Amino acid sequence: MDLPVGLLDELSLDDDSGTQLGDNFNPSSEDLGIPDQITLKDLRDTVDMQHLLRNSRLEDEITDPGVLERIRNPPTELVNIDDPVITLSIEVYLGLDYVAQEYYNLVRRAVARCPPHIEMLSFSEVKAKVAEITGIIALKHDVCISSCMAFTGIYSDLLICSYCGENRYVEKRVRRKRVNVPRKQMTTIPIGPVLQAMRRSVVSSEGANYRSKITRKVLRSLLANDSIIPEYTDFVHGEDYLNACDKGDIGDDDIVLMFSMDGAQLYACKQSDCWVYMWVLLDYAPEVRYKKTHVIPGGIIPGPNKPKNVDSFIFPGLRILSSHMIEGLKIWDPRGGIIDSKLFLLLATADSVGMTYLNGLVGHSGAQGCRIYCPLKGRHKPGSGYYYPACLKPDNYDVANCSHEDVEPQILDSVEASKRYYDNLTRVLGARTDREFQKLRLETGIAKPSLFGGLPLRSTLGLPACFPADIMHLVAINIPDLFISLWRGTIQCDPNDDRSTWRFMVLTKDTWEAHGKAVAATTPYLPGSFDRAPRNIADKLTSGYKAWEHLIHLYCLCPALLYNVLPEVFYRNLCKLVRGVRLLYQRNISRADIMEASALFIMFEKDYELIYYERKTARLHFVRQSIHSVTHIPTETERLGPEIIFSQWPMERLLGELGLQIRNHSSAYANMAEIAVRRCRTNAIHAMIPALTEPQSLPRGAIDLGGGYALLRRSEDKATPITDAEKCIIVPYLESMGVAMSAYWTSNPTISRWARVILPNKQVARSLWREADTPVEKLRIARNVKVRVLNGIYMIAEVQYFFQAPHPHRNSGLALVSAYSDPDQDLLNYSENTLYSCKYQGARNLKVVNVTSIQAVVAMIPHPAPYGPYGRNLEGNFFLAEKLGLDLLQFTHADEITADE
Repeated sequence: MDLPVGLLDELSLDDDSGTQLGDNFNPSSEDLGIPDQITLKDLRDTVDMQHLLRNSRLEDEITDPGVLERIRNPPTELVNIDDPVITLSIEVYLGLDYVAQEYYNLVRRAVARCPPHIEMLSFSEVKAKVAEITGIIALKHDVCISSCMAFTGIYSDLLICSYCGENRYVEKRVRRKRVNVPRKQMTTIPIGPVLQAMRRSVVSSEGANYRSKITRKVLRSLLANDSIIPEYTDFVHGEDYLNACDKGDIGDDDIVLMFSMDGAQLYACKQSDCWVYMWVLLDYAPEVRYKKTHVIPGGIIPGPNKPKNVDSFIFPGLRILSSHMIEGLKIWDPRGGIIDSKLFLLLATADSVGMTYLNGLVGHSGAQGCRIYCPLKGRHKPGSGYYYPACLKPDNYDVANCSHEDVEPQILDSVEASKRYYDNLTRVLGARTDREFQKLRLETGIAKPSLFGGLPLRSTLGLPACFPADIMHLVAINIPDLFISLWRGTIQCDPNDDRSTWRFMVLTKDTWEAHGKAVAATTPYLPGSFDRAPRNIADKLTSGYKAWEHLIHLYCLCPALLYNVLPEVFYRNLCKLVRGVRLLYQRNISRADIMEASALFIMFEKDYELIYYERKTARLHFVRQSIHSVTHIPTETERLGPEIIFSQWPMERLLGELGLQIRNHSSAYANMAEIAVRRCRTNAIHAMIPALTEPQSLPRGAIDLGGGYALLRRSEDKATPITDAEKCIIVPYLESMGVAMSAYWTSNPTISRWARVILPNKQVARSLWREADTPVEKLRIARNVKVRVLNGIYMIAEVQYFFQAPHPHRNSGLALVSAYSDPDQDLLNYSENTLYSCKYQGARNLKVVNVTSIQAVVAMIPHPAPYGPYGRNLEGNFFLAEKLGLDLLQFTHADEITADE
C-alpha cells in the first residue's frame, strides 16, 4: 500500500483535505447515468427503495415523538438508580437472563417471604424499567403470512402479498368493531438508541475509543515503515478503511459498524427457517466487540419459509441507519459531553446464499460467479446453464461464450471491481425487455441493484467493496465438502467419465472406515480449548458434522492422517491449501505470511485443475467456486484486514444462543424476537451501569503472574523432593537466575508442584503430574505447549509440572518440560511445512522454562498405523496440531478456567 508520506504529518482522522489514496470508485446517482425509465419491475422496485434510503428521515420509521426527542437529545448524565429495590430487581432480571419468566417470579416470591419482606418489581415492571433506562425500542412491521415479503418501503400500502397472493390482514371483532389485524409481524431494533446506550458510561466510552487510538498508531507505523504495513491484526490495517479515513469519510468521533445476516432452521424435524441480522460495533477492540455483550441483534425475519424479498425485511433497519448517516447521531460521552457522530457501514457479510440477497449478484453458479466480482468468466458443460470457474480451457471444447483460452488467476482490487460494477450496473438498469435483461445479467453477473447502494455514498466503502468474502463457510464447509466427495468418489460422475480413472478416489470401503477410526482416535489428544473434537467422520458425516469438526479434520489432521493414503501429487496439492489457510486463518498476519499464502493458493488452484479436472469437460463440475475463491484471500486481507475478524462465526453463535433460549415453541418466531430485544437491552444496561457486571476474577488459590498468566490449582500443600534427573535441570537453572539457595536445599531440593496455568489467550495448560492419573480415553490432553525460545524460534514440549522459584522470586512461574525432538525436516519440506512430526523424549530432554514463554496449548497426536500404500511408517512419532484462529479464542468463547481439579 503506497500512502503519501505527507498525508501522515497530520494524524487527525477528521482531515478533510481531499487527498485520495486510491479511493474506491463510488459515484453519485448522476454518475451512474440511471435511465429515467426502467421497464423491469424488479429493478425499478429496488431503485425506488434505494431512493427512499437516500432521503431517509427518522420520522419515516419512528413515529413516537418521545422516542424521537430522546434520540435527538439524549440524556446527559450517568445512570444512577437510587432505589435499592429497583436495583435488586434489575440485578435479578439480568442474572436470570437465560431462563424463563417463571424463575424470576419464584425469586421474587422468595424474597418477599423472607425478612425484611422486600416487594420486588413484577417481571413486567422490571422489563419496562430496563426499557425505559436504555431507551431501546422494538419496531413492528407487517409481513406476509408465508414469509415472502415485508410490507415496508414502497410495499407499505399493499394489502396482499405480491408473491403468493395471501392477505396481509385478517378481520377480527374487537370491542364490537371489526378491525384488520396483521397476520404476522417482524421485529426491527433501531440501532441509534443502542449506540447511545452503549456509550453512556466512562468504561464503555473508553472502550469505544479503541478504533481511533489504534488508527493513529497505524498511521505512525506507516510513517516509520515507508508506508508499508508489516502486520495485519484488525480492519484498521486494511487499505480500504485507511483510505476512507484519509478522505474524511471516517472521523475520530464517528461510529463504524458491520452488518451480518444469516438464516437457520429452528427445528430439525420441520420447515422452520428464521433469518437474523445483527450489528457488530467495530469501534471496540476485538476482545470486546465479539463478546455477546457487544453483538447487537438488528432484526428477526420470521419463517417458516425462506424470504423471497429480503430487501423488504432489512429495509426498516437500513432506513434508520441511513437517517443517522444523513442526520448524524448525538452521543453523550461522560468524558466529553455531546458528540455529533456519523455512522459508517464498513462491511456487510453473509454466507454464499445470503450474500446474493445483499449484493444483488447472480451467485456462485453464474457466468460471473466470483463473490468479490473479479473478471474471471465461468465455463459450462454443453447443454447446461451451471457455470464453473475453470481457468484452464477443456480439451476439445467449443461452447459459445465459454471457449476463452487459459486464464492466469487474477486478483482485482476493490477500486477496479467498483468501477466495473457500476459500469455494468448502468447497462443492466438500461434493459428494456426481459430478454435483454437476461442477456445483460449473464454478461455482467448482476441480477439486480443492491439495496445497500441506496445508503449515503460517503458512509460506506461502496459496492461491491463492502461485501467481503466469507472465510468461515469457504474454509470450514465448502472446501471440505468438495474434497471429501472427491476422495470418497461420491461426487457426481458425468456419463462421459469413469470412476475407475479417478486416481484421487482413495477413501473407499475399508480405507474410509480406517480413516474414520483414526480421526476419532485423536480426540483424547486434542485439548479442550480446541472445542468440539471431530467425531468418526466415516460414521457421522451425514448426521450433522459441524463446521468446526471439518476445520480441525481437514486443516489440522489430514496432513498426517492422509500422508500414507493420498498419492504424492494429490497430497502435496492438499498441503499447499492447508499451509495457506493456516497462515491466513489467524488474527496476526505478517506481510510475509500474505505473500507466501498468495503464492501457495495460486499454485494450489493451478495444480488442482491439472490433477483433478484434467481439462476434461466431464469434470468441469470439480472446479467449484471455492477453489477459485481461496486465491482472493491474500489480497482481501490487505484490503480489509484478517478475514477471520469479519467471519460468520459470531453470527452463527448468535443464532445458536437465540435459538436455545426459545421457550414458547408455539410462537417460536415472536419469542425469538422478544429474546433479541431483551438481549439488546441487557447489553445496554451492562454498558450503562458497569457495576452490575460481575468482574472476572481468578479462581480461589490462583497466583497472578502478570501479563495474563496465572498459576491455577491444584497445588501441593507441602514441598516434596524431586528426582535426581529433575534436580540436574532445575538447580542449574535457578543458579543461572541468581536465586539464592541454601547448601542444604541445593543438595536436597523440594518443590511444591502446580497443576495448571492460564495463558493470555485464555487457554489452560495442564501438566503430566495431574493428567497421568486419568486414563487417556477420559482425557482431552492439554499438557503440550508451544514455547518461545528466541524471537521467531519455538519448541514443542510436554509440561511435567509447574512450580515457583524460591524467595525472592516467588512471583516467577516456572515449568519443567520435556522437549520433543526437532521435526523431521524431510517430512516438513515434503508437506509444505504442514506435517510437523517428531519423537517424544520424556526424561531424556528435560528443560526449565519461564511460564511467560509459553505461547499456546497445542495437540501432539500419535501417528496411526499406516492404512494406505504411500510414504513411510511413522508409527511411534507424534504430529503437531495447532488450533486455527487461536487469537480469537478469547473473543467468541467462554474462558476455559474451571473449578479446582
